[in-house]
Amino acid sequence: MFPSLELRRYERDSPDHHHDFAQVVLPVRGRMEIDVDGRGGYIDPSVAAFVSPGSTHSQSAHADSRFLVLDCAPSTLETLQTARMAKGIYVPISPATRRLIEFAELTGNQQLAVGAAQLAPLLLSSMGLDAAYISTPIEQLIARLRANPGAAWSNERMAKAANMSLSQLHQRFGQLFATSPQAWLTHLRIEQAQRWLQGTSLPIAEIALRTGFSDQAALTRAMQRVSATTPAAYRKMQQQPG
Repeated sequence: MFPSLELRRYERDSPDHHHDFAQVVLPVRGRMEIDVDGRGGYIDPSVAAFVSPGSTHSQSAHADSRFLVLDCAPSTLETLQTARMAKGIYVPISPATRRLIEFAELTGNQQLAVGAAQLAPLLLSSMGLDAAYISTPIEQLIARLRANPGAAWSNERMAKAANMSLSQLHQRFGQLFATSPQAWLTHLRIEQAQRWLQGTSLPIAEIALRTGFSDQAALTRAMQRVSATTPAAYRKMQQQPG
């Protein structure tokens, strides 16, 4: 039966339980309070939870949250050389993993059941990258922004996530990217929107909301300012043969 992949919602608190297989809980949207072997915390679209075989765990999530859950046999970890991931319960989601989660959401449970054997190794391998071991607060912040650019990232929230003041936040972004935090985030959101415009049939208005813009008009203005094109024109150009 392993590996298996399923998109799930958790509509109520779960009591302590355990199982003899490994589990990775990858948030698609929303957040979950989770406790694994007495280590409590939360996961969101920038952080996943790894539950090793036999670990006692419980969780609580809002009904509108959604998660991609990967169950796999313990031997899979050794086969894919990702056992080191089990050293930490909470694992930052890399941009590569986020792309795979988005693909899984668009695929749906019926096709995930068929393609789990192919997608599961890609997910585990992507989470075994060095992104799981980022050390500095600013690197952790950048990883969270890349993993979930559509979240409500105010400057205050960024500074808190990086454990620094607002002035320090602006200084570090100036040093690293020669721009402000919000300008850098806008470029990141546009890049994400362009990927969805090119690779999916999602409505432009939905893409705008998913990437953190208030509406389609806001996305259009941002793309016109940054790349001199509109979402509709960009999608049409990318879909043309050759």
